[in-house]
Amino acid sequence: MSYNMNGQEITVNFPVASISSNKTSIAFTDSVGKNRQTFSKRTEALQFMKWLLSSNK
Repeated sequence: MSYNMNGQEITVNFPVASISSNKTSIAFTDSVGKNRQTFSKRTEALQFMKWLLSSNK
């Protein structure tokens, strides 16, 4: 499944095992392995984390 923000596509292979955040970065472990995404704003990072949590059902 993909998440699009400002023309950037982030591919996530569900299920997600863990998620952690640090200011503008979100680190997560999906079925493929560990990933880290850095955003320009904290609000963008939080939106992505909310999407991860809602899509991981």
